[in-house]
Amino acid sequence: MNSRIVRTGGMVLFTGLLLTIAGCGGAGGYGGGGGGSPPSGTIVQINLTPVTATIAVNGTQQYTAVGKDSNGNTVSGATFTWASSNPAVATVNSSGLATGVAAGTTMITASITYNGGIYGMGVTYTSNAATLTVTASAMATGTMATGRAVEGAMVNLKDSQGQSVVAMTDGNGRYQLSTSGLRAPFLLKAQDNQGHVLFSFADQSGVINITPVTDLMVRMWYGVRGATPDTAFANPAAHPAPQMSELAVLNKTLTGVLGDSLSRAGLDPAKFDLVATPFTANSTGFDLVLDNTAIGMSSGQFLVRDRMSDNQAVIGFDQARSAVVLTFTRHASSNATVTDSTVVLK
Repeated sequence: MNSRIVRTGGMVLFTGLLLTIAGCGGAGGYGGGGGGSPPSGTIVQINLTPVTATIAVNGTQQYTAVGKDSNGNTVSGATFTWASSNPAVATVNSSGLATGVAAGTTMITASITYNGGIYGMGVTYTSNAATLTVTASAMATGTMATGRAVEGAMVNLKDSQGQSVVAMTDGNGRYQLSTSGLRAPFLLKAQDNQGHVLFSFADQSGVINITPVTDLMVRMWYGVRGATPDTAFANPAAHPAPQMSELAVLNKTLTGVLGDSLSRAGLDPAKFDLVATPFTANSTGFDLVLDNTAIGMSSGQFLVRDRMSDNQAVIGFDQARSAVVLTFTRHASSNATVTDSTVVLK
């Protein structure tokens, strides 16, 4: 390149160089296209929720990241990079699920990087930092949802001796409470501000979700014993909740009923735990299954309608055998198959 030096009043101008730079129109840009404005659909803001959370060691917390472009529109289908500022306290996987490792505090973030950028460098956008506190004490956490998050519900947990602790659900339907000094198994009763009641139970601390499906599990367990969840909650010592092996039978029975829809929602019915698997009430995954599940009662039997797969089940009780009698109808195209089974709940 030939450059000409011009001296003007003590100033030196490299005119050839200036013209060359001006002619380039700027280097880099997004994808090397020049200019500083990101193209439509590029995420420039990431909102992370929940902003604060507390879990116990080995407990989990599911985070949700929502990306927005420069116009404030939500961008779907983005893949974020998740990070914990202190992995010794908690780790976070590629799906935003954090797991407590040791007592302490860490910051969880989600980010996205675009190639190119100014002068060919990558451009990274990072979310707000969410504070996650991990405690050494035992805790119960979970989501209360009915196809939507249930906010402001009172969650009351009782242990096997009738000791009680109480918490409120937040805007995402999540609750958390300490179970230190309590003795499992636990029975939970949750009531929203409209008088709706749902039950759940667990044989240990950790994730204990509260949904119409867990409520059905509780009613099945006590129904074969001629009792009700309210009777059991009033006196847990006289009406103990199930142990791990019994919970596994209940879980297997109902994941079998909802198995087609769990698979359609991208979940493995053989690995999904209706009580203990964390989920977010955002109309995806298990929450999508809840959106499409209707549970009712008629003539002393429970009716489960899976609108997502168009399957249905009728559940009755055989109290003499401590068993439920299940009639499951699977609809495949124009054909329907009916399966009758008896499940003993001892």
